[in-house]
Amino acid sequence: MASVLLFALNGLLDQVPDVIDFAGKARDAWHRFKCSELPPGADEQEPPAAA
Repeated sequence: MASVLLFALNGLLDQVPDVIDFAGKARDAWHRFKCSELPPGADEQEPPAAA
């Protein structure tokens, strides 16, 4: 019984670094998304007229 518990605990702990890595990547992607928003008023400018 104890060996099964230890095997399951080992499997769970093996996944922890992957979860932490994924959380860091998600945080970085969210930060890039928030920083890449257009500045206020940028969408109010008219496009250049075709000649």
